[in-house]
Amino acid sequence: MKKTWKWNYAAVLVAETLAITGFALSMPVIPLFLADEIGITDQSRLKIWTGIIQSSASVALAVFAPVWGRLADIYSRRAMLMRAMFGGAVIVSLMSLVNAPWQLLILRTAQGCLTGTVAAASVLTVGIVPQVSLTMSLGLLQTGIYVGNSLGPLAGGLITDFRGHRAAFLGTGAILLVAALIVLRGVKEDTHHAAPAERACGKGKLKREGFLGDLKLLASTPDIMLLLSVSFLFQMANTTANPILPLFLREISTDGRYIGSYTGLVLGLGAAAGALGAIVSGKFCLRLGYWKTMLVCLAGGCAGVAPQAFAGSLPQLALMHLVPSMFLGGIAPALQALLATHTDHDHQGRVFGLNTSVSSTGAALGPLIGSAAAMLNYRAVFPVTALFLCLPLVILLRRIRTLE
Repeated sequence: MKKTWKWNYAAVLVAETLAITGFALSMPVIPLFLADEIGITDQSRLKIWTGIIQSSASVALAVFAPVWGRLADIYSRRAMLMRAMFGGAVIVSLMSLVNAPWQLLILRTAQGCLTGTVAAASVLTVGIVPQVSLTMSLGLLQTGIYVGNSLGPLAGGLITDFRGHRAAFLGTGAILLVAALIVLRGVKEDTHHAAPAERACGKGKLKREGFLGDLKLLASTPDIMLLLSVSFLFQMANTTANPILPLFLREISTDGRYIGSYTGLVLGLGAAAGALGAIVSGKFCLRLGYWKTMLVCLAGGCAGVAPQAFAGSLPQLALMHLVPSMFLGGIAPALQALLATHTDHDHQGRVFGLNTSVSSTGAALGPLIGSAAAMLNYRAVFPVTALFLCLPLVILLRRIRTLE
């Protein structure tokens, strides 16, 4: 019996939730891995290596994401998602064997070259879900991503504290393998969109041309360019504090024990709040529209991030992390829905690939900025994050005024 789009979408949703859970299992503990397993004890050196390693995957992903997006349009969106999951399973498993920071840097870079499951799952969802159900489906997918980011750090922290850092990398590889097999067996893709087409699209849409032609057309499509700039700045701000968080938690801890579990708890609770924000934002999108919903979410996130600098204990930071995480969780579904509605179906793969590229560039700069701010003080990272969240807020304010 032919599978309906709901079965295909359900398989994508489950697989992507598992994939994000797997990645979140081991990635947050990289700073602790460098300190405890690799033996980097000098704090300045540890901060530098943490920033570089955390950024390396994002830099590589920024370079390769448009390539994978274009191949998704030409060949198969399903194949691109399996490539990201199978590739991630192998690369992250190999991280359990490293004994030097440069080895981890090479593998993180390779991870960025081969992975990118969020963009692949998003564009596959756009391809298999009817237009009338697109916003709800993208919102649920984003919720699944936040659920994965919630469960992963919690499980990873426990594994790290009781089985060691290397076991967390192996756990990531195993979960990614399961996710890839679910896509392989559970998703059937209608590949009619991949047939070559040389045709003009409606106003605000993109035509099928070469990569440079796509960039020229993007430059002449103001709303897509604006959305990509918001995506870049948001992701840069959203990742500024990530590599520093475990080190900050160790600083404010009373005994320094179970930092991996506490890191997982803080990130997990934040991701759960983000999942709630993604669900709630779907309802606000119907009332306020996509643009105003993003504006409200950015404003709430900006106001809630800076006060975390005054946290004096682990429970305080965990609670203060919830409010901004909930607001920031509502941004991605609205942004992705806007990208999908402003792009022709045959070219959504490359537009989502370009979005991944610019957001990954922001994700690469974020940890470097956070590491630089931490050179002054760990607490300085939070007001710096809030400052960078104000930039896309200003951009959206100007865009909304043109709509009124």
